Amino acid sequence: MKNEGRGSLIEFQQQLVPTNLQLPDSILSKANQDIQRLADFPTTKSEDFRYTRLIRLNKLQLQTEKSFAPPLVNIAPTTEGIQIVFENGQLVSVVGQHEGVTVQSAQDVPQSQWLACEYKGFVQAMNAVNAQGGVSIEISKQVAVPTSITIIQRWSGKSQAVLLHHQIVLHAFASAHIEWIHEGRAEESFQNLLLDCFLAEGSQLKMDKLQTQEGNSFSFCTERIYQKKQSSFAINTLTFNAFFTRNDLEIFGQEEGTESKMYGVFMGEENNHIDNHTTMNHMAPHSTSNELYKGVLKGKASGVFYGKINVFKDAQKTNAFQSNRNLLLSDDASVNAKPALEIYADDVKCSHGSTTGQLDQQALFFLRARGISESKATDMLIKGFMAEIVGAVKSSHIQEALQTLLG
Repeated sequence: MKNEGRGSLIEFQQQLVPTNLQLPDSILSKANQDIQRLADFPTTKSEDFRYTRLIRLNKLQLQTEKSFAPPLVNIAPTTEGIQIVFENGQLVSVVGQHEGVTVQSAQDVPQSQWLACEYKGFVQAMNAVNAQGGVSIEISKQVAVPTSITIIQRWSGKSQAVLLHHQIVLHAFASAHIEWIHEGRAEESFQNLLLDCFLAEGSQLKMDKLQTQEGNSFSFCTERIYQKKQSSFAINTLTFNAFFTRNDLEIFGQEEGTESKMYGVFMGEENNHIDNHTTMNHMAPHSTSNELYKGVLKGKASGVFYGKINVFKDAQKTNAFQSNRNLLLSDDASVNAKPALEIYADDVKCSHGSTTGQLDQQALFFLRARGISESKATDMLIKGFMAEIVGAVKSSHIQEALQTLLG
């Protein structure tokens, strides 16, 4: 008998079509086995989903419909840089080029060019089995891409299912900036978006990721980052008005001297649920990581921050810092935070912490006393709270969109 309290993962997955990507047979076999073994969606008894209920997924009736809505973030076709656009999971345009940068559809990537990854959990298994496209970006050795590479993903219509798998490879001493924009305007939809990044020795990758949604979208986004010697990775994750969003970011500092920066801001209202999970694996000596996530929640919105730092036995001289801060703007808003450290080396500097509170009433009183309305004063304090992260965003397009989103 079906367990109504959990929801059938197998039945949900059977609504989707098999992947058209040429992933290694070993990955597909393991992913299929994982789905059959799990059978049902995880419940809140699972540590990874303690504060996130998945039962609502089982009510989704997915279908394919190819109507498109106007964009939420207006970005004109570029005359500089490279712009890649997906509509409802379909690659519809690639504009621009740069010497030393190879862009191709994920469907055209041969099996031998999919780099080895560690797959875990039902979200990643489902992506392996059912992904219907994506993009592969490869940047040659010592190539510094001077302008942004923009990946835009839009979905609209009714009951959309969008599953994409992207792969980005930076060879030794290459550098690039990625704008990754997610726009949802579907009445009801499911997204499973996976991005793998491989950074060779001395390479540098900066990424700005903006997530905006309208309608009842269930969005799962996974990033797996693999860093070699003295490579640098930085990401700003910006999530707004998301009905249901789960972000999983995992970084593997595989060789010495890596530098990793994870910044994030999330803002929820009404019944939004935004869940951010991060894992930083320090696997080699002399590496650093800096993580800061901030949340602002109002109405009946709920948020989750689960951040873990793993320092392996050989990762001496590691410096790792993690901080999470949250503002609750209503009595019904809530956030669950769990920062964690697991350290097996003895010569390290690590810290972590989380705070949750309300707006500073003294600061609010100070602004009101100067003739500023309560609404405007509140907006000013929220912008000030987010400024450290918003200010780190390199993308001018995303900065403009943030000005609109923040009012």
